[in-house]
Amino acid sequence: MKIKLKIFLFAFIVFSLSSANKAFSFGIFNIPYNKSDSNFNKLAMRTYSSCSPYIYTHGAYTYNAIPITTTMSGCKLISIIRQTHGFPKPAYWAIENYKICGGNISQVKNTNMAGWNNLPNGIKPVINNVIAETRQYGKASANYYGYRIIGRAQAYNSNAVYVYVLNGIKLEAMMRF
Repeated sequence: MKIKLKIFLFAFIVFSLSSANKAFSFGIFNIPYNKSDSNFNKLAMRTYSSCSPYIYTHGAYTYNAIPITTTMSGCKLISIIRQTHGFPKPAYWAIENYKICGGNISQVKNTNMAGWNNLPNGIKPVINNVIAETRQYGKASANYYGYRIIGRAQAYNSNAVYVYVLNGIKLEAMMRF
């Protein structure tokens, strides 16, 4: 009797977790952050309408909304980075990437930052070329096997270059040179 009860309870817990609340099911760990935090969608739409970066602080979170680029079809790619301050050390980053077309969110993907060391080796010379062109012309971009590298010079200091590496709409790396 006790064994049947234990099996029933175990099955009940597993099925209720997998159907009722995907956040706690065992197989799904890459949940879109915008499902649990409405600030992501609000900041994406604000950044879309203003076409400028936006920083918002709420409690232990700091949100940095960055308009990355506009696609050929007129859609805007926006990345929102949420940084948790205080705990745990070092700060934890959550990144949501938006593709917004005609005022509607058409695609959302979350990523973890890859950083310079985790990018493909062949992309690093391409990034260096984008940096050199950005210093000369103010902005530049390049493609490398599905990755898109975008460089922008800082407005008041053209020697400082911001480089964004995208894989589809996902922001893989963001660096300052």
